[in-house]
Amino acid sequence: MGNWLTLLKHKDPHAAPRLCERCASPSLKRKIATYPVDLTGRLAGRRVDVYRVELDQCRQCGHLMPTPEGQAKVKRCVKVGKKIFLKGLD
Repeated sequence: MGNWLTLLKHKDPHAAPRLCERCASPSLKRKIATYPVDLTGRLAGRRVDVYRVELDQCRQCGHLMPTPEGQAKVKRCVKVGKKIFLKGLD
């Protein structure tokens, strides 16, 4: 048996592959990029750009989808962005 750390680094072979939300293609490419989020409600028309988000890019249609880790970062950054914008409106 090899090093236990190498076992943790390998992905689970039984995990279900992710599919593109737009075209259902299983061919995805991991990418780190800026992810724009358009705000709604009182902050409609404003946008928060979240830098260095881990994304899956569909190789067929080019759609960008945040990975679970990337989605957590987007959620944190949008929460802070909303607070900053709301302080500026008051």
